[in-house]
Amino acid sequence: MRILLFLLLFASVVSAQSQSVPCGSSSAAAAQAIPPGGKSSVAAKDEAAQIQRPRPAPTRPAPSCQCGTVSAGSLTAKANSQEVSILTGLPGTFRFDHVLLQETRRFTSDSVASLNVGVGRANRDADIVSPWPLMSDSAPSNFWYERPNPPQLTGAYDLVLNFKASAPLGDGAASNLSAGTVAWEVCGYNAQ
Repeated sequence: MRILLFLLLFASVVSAQSQSVPCGSSSAAAAQAIPPGGKSSVAAKDEAAQIQRPRPAPTRPAPSCQCGTVSAGSLTAKANSQEVSILTGLPGTFRFDHVLLQETRRFTSDSVASLNVGVGRANRDADIVSPWPLMSDSAPSNFWYERPNPPQLTGAYDLVLNFKASAPLGDGAASNLSAGTVAWEVCGYNAQ
């Protein structure tokens, strides 16, 4: 009987020193549940390290898009390459979301065996999107999608489609290509 009485007394002493706090309660409620002079594990952790809320991520402006087409009749250079201007005065703060090129109508020619197109700054070749082959049997399902890095961070520049062929594109007035169209889309935003 003494052992039973001792166990009951021990159980009542232990239960008097611990109080339950509902899960998810505030640290103030937890502190109220602690006997005077004691410290909760939450308070001890708060003293050891201060918790900082993460900074909100900077918001990025919504991208805007510019698009257009270039047809075979526009390619008349007496050379194997030609630049066609698509965007002028693009600021160095412009950040690309994506560039999309699509051969919407197959390029054909009796004298030009191969034709590639890339995207770049004027007089810099295709330094933004590497040359990509046209004259594909899969047109209009022939496309290229890329998320390029900005080529410069200050100043302004012109963006061009850079066409390169296996033979001269034209005679200076007329094109050596009998058909074909490439559509382009440039999307991005100005960084702050």
